[in-house]
Amino acid sequence: MKEEPGKNIVLTQEEIEYCYGLLDESLTPYDCGKLCAPANGGEPLCCSVENAVPMLYREEFKYLSHRTELWRRWRPKSDVDKKMKKDDETPHLVFCECKGIAHCERENRSICCRTFPLEPYIDSDGVFIALIFMKEFRGKCPLLTRLKDIKQDVIDKHFEFWNFMLSKKQDEYDLYKDTSKGWRISAAKTGKPLPLLFPRSGLRKNGGLD
Repeated sequence: MKEEPGKNIVLTQEEIEYCYGLLDESLTPYDCGKLCAPANGGEPLCCSVENAVPMLYREEFKYLSHRTELWRRWRPKSDVDKKMKKDDETPHLVFCECKGIAHCERENRSICCRTFPLEPYIDSDGVFIALIFMKEFRGKCPLLTRLKDIKQDVIDKHFEFWNFMLSKKQDEYDLYKDTSKGWRISAAKTGKPLPLLFPRSGLRKNGGLD
């Protein structure tokens, strides 16, 4: 997909359900939450708002609110939290929290939950070519050292999802273009290769990337 993304088009219910379908499968053949839970008070890293506060598309939050009581708007407690909410929430994204891992409803997990800890990598030509780990969790998520454990079928479906989403959401494209640039700067300084996850070549071609 070349750089001509949409202008933050509001997702329909059918499109949200399509995205959920693409992101329904676990990243690994095992429960990866068991890798990080022991060092995080018994909870997976991604299931605690102390580590990561989910951001939902506003239309997604509305959709989930009609089908479950699992989600609510996040309530910041500290001054740092309040500043983050003020600075980072947008007309398109809202901070939310669920009832916690003990009450998880897998069919009602958010897009943020389903994609964590992966995000799009956009190259210097502005082309989405791969998935990469969220930079702020590279020292926390054990999967960064277990890239081979991530199922190729899941990578392909996530790639298909992001191809779709980046065509709908301009701010998403702009965000990941910037974070990808930051990864390249970091890699140039450290000399370490980028931890990229590529889709099957056929999917890239069908997605208009080759």
